[in-house]
Amino acid sequence: MNKKQFLEKLHKNLFGISKDEITDILADFEEYFEIGKERGRSEEDIIISLGNPKQLARQIKAESFIKKAEQNISSSTITKAVFTTIGLSFFNLIVILPVFLIIIGFLAFLFASSISISATGISGAVLSLFYPLFEQYLTFKINNIALFFAFIGVGSTGILFFVGNIYFTKLLYRKFLKYLKFNVNFIKQKSLKKSGGVIKNEI
Repeated sequence: MNKKQFLEKLHKNLFGISKDEITDILADFEEYFEIGKERGRSEEDIIISLGNPKQLARQIKAESFIKKAEQNISSSTITKAVFTTIGLSFFNLIVILPVFLIIIGFLAFLFASSISISATGISGAVLSLFYPLFEQYLTFKINNIALFFAFIGVGSTGILFFVGNIYFTKLLYRKFLKYLKFNVNFIKQKSLKKSGGVIKNEI
């Protein structure tokens, strides 16, 4: 494989990121080849040091998506970062994916619970206002004012629970991104040592 073939294969596997990013990345590698040649290295030696272009493209895309996830907090950016990182190794498939799915399920449960509690409180408070209308049909008596404020308390608890979930989600988001960065850098350093490369392109 020569330089042209290497860059073509790298370009082909960089799908999913913007054209501007791809242009900048390819320009960086063109420069790396030129610097290597100036230092007396052959194209073959440089290519060996860079490793498999397909794996290299996956690492670059993982880094790109992680940066975007840091800059723009959203479910789509974190999902892209996770699934790109998973593609780096089989170990990631059996470790990162299950953890990610467990976190998603746990957060869904927390938000569903907070919404349910809030809805119960709000609907109960509204219904308590109409308590005098059907009070005569009940065998037990309840203080409708106390009932109203009790449901207001339940609804407020649910709302606070929901807000707390938002902050907890942001915390998990940052921690999980931090782990993804560590994971990508670890795999990159491992592959560089294996190929004898020296490129440093940390997130």
